[in-house]
Amino acid sequence: MATYTSIINSVLRRLRESEVAGPSSTSYAALIGDFVNETKREMEEAWKWTHLRTTVPITTASGTSQYVITGAGKRWKLQHPKLSVYNATTNHRLLPQPAAWLKQQVILNANPQQPAYYYFEGYDASGDPYVTFYAIPDAVYTINMDVVIPQADFTVGTEELSVPEWPVVLGAYAKALAERGEDNGKTHGEAMQKYSLALGDAIAMDIALTTGETDWYA
Repeated sequence: MATYTSIINSVLRRLRESEVAGPSSTSYAALIGDFVNETKREMEEAWKWTHLRTTVPITTASGTSQYVITGAGKRWKLQHPKLSVYNATTNHRLLPQPAAWLKQQVILNANPQQPAYYYFEGYDASGDPYVTFYAIPDAVYTINMDVVIPQADFTVGTEELSVPEWPVVLGAYAKALAERGEDNGKTHGEAMQKYSLALGDAIAMDIALTTGETDWYA
């Protein structure tokens, strides 16, 4: 897999700059590293990449309705709102409902039962989201959360990229051209077009692994 440093060097070569040993080797390499992270974030927001998907199990306790999705962070997503929260103990799915409606149900009926619904509200001190189940669990259940968790911004040269490499390289290169002016070979507009096409192609390839989930348009 491509590392943070190898991606920076791919961009530097296209800019006719010398390769570096790491992202902090020169101030310009650090700038290119910022463009790499910016492009990585754009890609992570554009699609629910299969390489970023994972399942976080939550073990409930009787009488406790709110839990933390540990490790999800603030940029997480559900893989699918109606299919991604699953009670593995009883083999049924939980459905999303508005927080206001579920809070009203708790007032009307606070008796613990098997959960059937969920909503999200707030984050803990570590930046991980809270999920609340209703009905309030009446027993120990394992509730699986199928989520998409983007990678944190890279800081260390050996960190490996999970999303496809090629669009990240082209996107960072396009941003570098915009920063210093047009290159002898390509204009910023041409570079952005190549990035957009590469991103669209990468998403189309990943969609083939998750048929029917959604459509994406460049």
